[in-house]
Amino acid sequence: MPRLTEVLEAVAARHPKADFVRIKRAYVFAANMHEGQRRRSGEPYIQHPLAAALTVARLGMDEPSVSAALLHDVVEDTPATLDEVRSRFGDEIAMLVDGVTKVGRIRFRSAEHRQLENYRKMLLATAKDLRVLVIKLADRLHNMRTLGVLPADKRRRIAEETLHLYAPLAHRLGIHWMKQELEDLAFAQLDPDSYQAIAEAIRKRAPRLHAVRERIEKVLAEALARHGLQARIEGRLKHIYGIYEKMQRKRVDFDEIYDLVAFRIIVPEVLDCYRALGIVHGLYRPIPGRFKDYIALPKPNGYQSLHTAVIGPDQHRMEIQIRTEAMHCVAEEGIAAHWAYKEGKGRNDDLRFVWLRRMLDFVQAGEQPEEAIENLRLDLFMQEVFVFSRDGDLFALPRGATVLDFAYAVHTEVGHHAVSARVNGEESSLDRVLRNGDQVEIITSADQTPSRSWLSFVQTPRARYAIRQWFRRHERESAVRLGRRLLREVFQVETLEEAQLQALEAESEEEALAKIGRGEVKLERLSEILGVHARMPFLAREGERLWVRQAECCRPIPGDHAIGVFRAERGMELHRLGCPEVTQAEECIEIRWPEDSAGRYLAEVEIEARNERGVLARISQAIADAGCSIEDLQLRQRAGKIAHMRFLVEVSGRKQLAEVLRALRKLDPVVWVARSFPNKSQARAGGAS
Repeated sequence: MPRLTEVLEAVAARHPKADFVRIKRAYVFAANMHEGQRRRSGEPYIQHPLAAALTVARLGMDEPSVSAALLHDVVEDTPATLDEVRSRFGDEIAMLVDGVTKVGRIRFRSAEHRQLENYRKMLLATAKDLRVLVIKLADRLHNMRTLGVLPADKRRRIAEETLHLYAPLAHRLGIHWMKQELEDLAFAQLDPDSYQAIAEAIRKRAPRLHAVRERIEKVLAEALARHGLQARIEGRLKHIYGIYEKMQRKRVDFDEIYDLVAFRIIVPEVLDCYRALGIVHGLYRPIPGRFKDYIALPKPNGYQSLHTAVIGPDQHRMEIQIRTEAMHCVAEEGIAAHWAYKEGKGRNDDLRFVWLRRMLDFVQAGEQPEEAIENLRLDLFMQEVFVFSRDGDLFALPRGATVLDFAYAVHTEVGHHAVSARVNGEESSLDRVLRNGDQVEIITSADQTPSRSWLSFVQTPRARYAIRQWFRRHERESAVRLGRRLLREVFQVETLEEAQLQALEAESEEEALAKIGRGEVKLERLSEILGVHARMPFLAREGERLWVRQAECCRPIPGDHAIGVFRAERGMELHRLGCPEVTQAEECIEIRWPEDSAGRYLAEVEIEARNERGVLARISQAIADAGCSIEDLQLRQRAGKIAHMRFLVEVSGRKQLAEVLRALRKLDPVVWVARSFPNKSQARAGGAS
């Protein structure tokens, strides 16, 4: 169990002039407020803030950070208030404590909304001062170390959040050892069998691995010394989750992982790094394509090193990192090694922390919490490539990023209007994947607007979010125009009165028109509110007239990505996203199926089966057993005694259609079955809609 004396000693080692009296006062106040509280393990609660404070102190953070770590739970878990913390310890520590404290007793629509609001609060505070995030990571680290006493479902939830959010955040701050420990602790909870299997395999190999490590350390040290190079060699075993990731990525067993030991060469000066690299490549054959120069091109979190991979003794691969002592300090301690404070405020305008502002953008626009959280996690997991603008500005993008991702990284409007690019002086399409060192110039046009097809190849959450936001904004405008057209052409109504707006539960005419244009108001209800009967035919379903009809060219069903298109004399038609019958010039909006999409929808099923006696009856019976009716059938013979059948069946949605397809695939005569989509001629000649 950590003690206050350990915390004070760790602070004194880095900050001998720190305010130790305030740290002691913070400890006494926290101990008093948590008096009588115990953790699930049974230990006094004060042990948790003490452990967090010790981690913060060992990272080299300043006294306010350590004091705030001691106090980080008093507002959330005791009667103490933030004003009380402020009056006793000052504005700076109160700000840090508030940043770490979760959102209080506010009611939220869902657990996702609450989770997003907690992320938003933490990141807002972090954007003001990164010490908030360091304290939060120290808090999470001790919670993970003591997770075993919690119920299984809660352990899993916390472990998933740690693996997907907090471990990547530790990586972003450059605190490498914390990232690895958080990953291993989370992995042990999420997949204990795999964790134990890898841990046991490492234990069995440990004596041989340590012998190999010592031998190579000696060879490297002697070679560097012969060339007059002072160096410190560190060999280490890779952490368990890192090995597991490599096994999954390469689809190999543990016995096929040969680079379990990695080495660091630590030298005095930058020039020595490159000299050491030449010596290593003289000793062992380098593996092509595995050299990375993070000294010339540092990672966004400030990390610098030379990385190479070589073929070592017994033809085993080895990874070697070469860095200076200063670089090693940054690599191990991250933010604390290079962060400067002035009057208690962190300088967060450093280019290394552009990612933080990007993350804040995701959570600030949290209208849909699931999407915002997913974007947040995706952005954290990205591995970078480095590219240059035409003017020589450096951009860090995720591996696999395209030219269009770069355009959105430059500016949202540049992305929206991008038509092509020049990469290294050559003409390039927007979907070209970028490589390290590429120089990119974006060519734009005022007439260009985003395309839905862009979503199929952009990689960055920023680009994906910007494109979706453009369509949401555009679709609202389209919905308003569609709603107005519907009123004019179907009901001969120009404007809505105040009473009609109230009946539509809309605060403005624009909001009412958008609801009508999106199909949120049923035709019968709209006709009743307006006091006017519709003046064009509509599809009838179960005795209720709807103003959205299923297009015969692609027949979307609930679960499909669908768009609504207004067609004169036909009203609103539903099409599948990407339907070739929909032109770019047409007004269209994206349709979201309600969870209770009641009704029956037509879908085509195409079957190839051996033309055996009774095959048609068996197929028809399987469709009926799945709860579906057959509306139409086309049958033709193919060469080789194979019958080709096309059924038009009524289903409630994709789920029921999937059940039908599974049932048909189980029939012995059936050789192939799939959902199909009619062309124009089939739609005209085919079944009813």
